Formats: sequence, C-alpha cells, structure tokens
Amino acid sequence: MKSKFFLLAIVIALVCICAVSYADNDYQKTLAEAARRNITLISEQAAKDIAAKKIADSNIIFKEIDLDNEADDYPNADNFRPVYSLECIADGQEYDFDIDAVTGGILKFKLDH
Repeated sequence: MKSKFFLLAIVIALVCICAVSYADNDYQKTLAEAARRNITLISEQAAKDIAAKKIADSNIIFKEIDLDNEADDYPNADNFRPVYSLECIADGQEYDFDIDAVTGGILKFKLDH
C-alpha cells in the first residue's frame, strides 16, 4: 500500500516538472524570437502593474503568469505577437488578462464569476 502511494507521488512530481518545463520552454522561445527580431518586450512586472491599475486594487494575488507567442496558435501565421496571460485574484474575484508584451495594451480583460 505504501509503495502505491510512493509511486503515485513520483508520477505526480514528474507531471508537475514536465508542465513547468513546457511552460518555461514557451517563455524562453518567445524571448528568443523577440531578441531575434530585435523587439523589446515589457517586463513581467510591467504586465502585473498594468493589470493592477485596471483592477485598481493593491491587494492582488497573481496565480499564473505566462508569456507566449499567440501566433503559434495559427500555424500559417508569419506574424509574431507575444502576449502575457495573467490570472489573478483581488477582492475575492478572479480576473484573466491578456496583455500585449510589446505595447502593454490590454487585449483581454475578463472577470470570472
């Protein structure tokens, strides 16, 4: 019985490690492509500040922040659109943002109920 729980814990740990590596790989690929194209991206902190300003709450908890190239979703796209996707909680409400990593513009703002 103990060996089954131990094996399950190992499998869960490996899945978590793979998920983090995959997300980090997208982040690194997007940074590399921006550098190759000589495009300056806003920082992760700047993206957080933009979200905080929109919500107008200083007690924000950021659950997830990803940097990805939205053009990857369209295989025939030659364009490059790096976007920060943020999930956060403020005043008991959950918010989702997509923020353009070049201009800092808010592409998506959604309050989850």
